[in-house]
Amino acid sequence: MKKKAVAMLTAAAMLAAMLTGCGNSQAPAQETTPAETAAAEETVAPETVAAEETAAPETVAEETAAPEETAAEETAAEETTAAETAEEAPAETVVLKTVCDLTPHSEILNAAKDLLAAEGIEIDIVSTTWDASWNEMLVDGEVDFAYFMHVPAMESIEEEMGVTLYSAGTVHIEPYACFSNKVNSVDDLPENAVIAVPNDASNEYRALKVLEENGFIKLSDEMTSLNASAQMVTEYVKPIEIVEMDQANIIPMGDDFDAYFVNVNRALEAGLDTTAYLMREGEDSEYANIITVTEENKDNPAIAKMVEVLKSDEIKKFIEDHYNGAVIPAK
Repeated sequence: MKKKAVAMLTAAAMLAAMLTGCGNSQAPAQETTPAETAAAEETVAPETVAAEETAAPETVAEETAAPEETAAEETAAEETTAAETAEEAPAETVVLKTVCDLTPHSEILNAAKDLLAAEGIEIDIVSTTWDASWNEMLVDGEVDFAYFMHVPAMESIEEEMGVTLYSAGTVHIEPYACFSNKVNSVDDLPENAVIAVPNDASNEYRALKVLEENGFIKLSDEMTSLNASAQMVTEYVKPIEIVEMDQANIIPMGDDFDAYFVNVNRALEAGLDTTAYLMREGEDSEYANIITVTEENKDNPAIAKMVEVLKSDEIKKFIEDHYNGAVIPAK
């Protein structure tokens, strides 16, 4: 048996020597055992895990930041929407009540309606038919402003009623004029012509001043817009008869006179040709129609804004285009 075993070992050794001497230049590939593979995987895994764990916080940070960015974007979007809504939403409307003459006063206010609405202002015209109660309505606060008088008329009302009124601004001028249903020229007036004038001091003052400027009469230096009357005529340069009466009755009784003085707005309301006057004030008349208010509304921002609109270029153009010089914008 020993001999057989020795022979086998000798044969194995010789086979190994022969294999080594075959001249193979490449070393045989090293086989990886399962144990070595497992070891390699265990060695690499921690690095991979570490890298993944290192990257993970950045990913988490991005995920964490995302809600904040989204919230910021949503907030900005909400603020933008709110701002747009605020711009689109109309401001709370302020309603201002007034009494005013029909022409041109209510027409001018109506022409400004859209401009005023854009400022959040609405005008409620309570009455366009004048009577003495208008003054009381203004003083008692039943209306917020009156639009039918000029400063001398306002001062006359203050003295008469013992109140203090204010002008919130001038709007337009109606040059005071003399008309006739019988003649076409002042030169055609007959001697002893009967001429009607209004009996309220401020308007009578204007009528008498026009007669003086046109060479019919001379007036006392003591005459003012508060005390004007035919009694203040010191000389009749041309023979005329002056009739004092309520201006509301002058146009209806126009055929009874050779000539008569009225406010242009009343002439417009009556359909008279306001360019066919016999004589009138110049365009530099100080008797601009005003927005009249009491102490309660003299600092009212809505009224200040309304006056600004009424003095705008748009309303000036309306006045110039619509009244053909019978009514002119105040300077």
